[in-house]
Amino acid sequence: MEFPLTGLSEINSSEAAAGLNGSLFSRKPAVAAPYVGMLGVAAVVGTFGNLVVIATVIVKHLRSRRHRTETTGNDAGRAFIANLALSDMIVTAVINPLAVAGL
Repeated sequence: MEFPLTGLSEINSSEAAAGLNGSLFSRKPAVAAPYVGMLGVAAVVGTFGNLVVIATVIVKHLRSRRHRTETTGNDAGRAFIANLALSDMIVTAVINPLAVAGL
């Protein structure tokens, strides 16, 4: 089964003729400004919220170690929550701003 690539140049030239090349700001500024604003607010709030979650997990872990000598089984749950918060923080602090820069 073959997939010819001859039609790609026609698609790109038709997009250029229709004015679809360029950034979202130049094509639809009324859509781009609220989108960038919402992603900016989500990045700040999401990063702050995830930092709070990670700090809470660390503080709870240190408090439980200070008062107990044996493990309670909550360590795996705390590690899971901290891992989720860390991965979400990477998305909100890195991926979303890069998506805005890609516009």
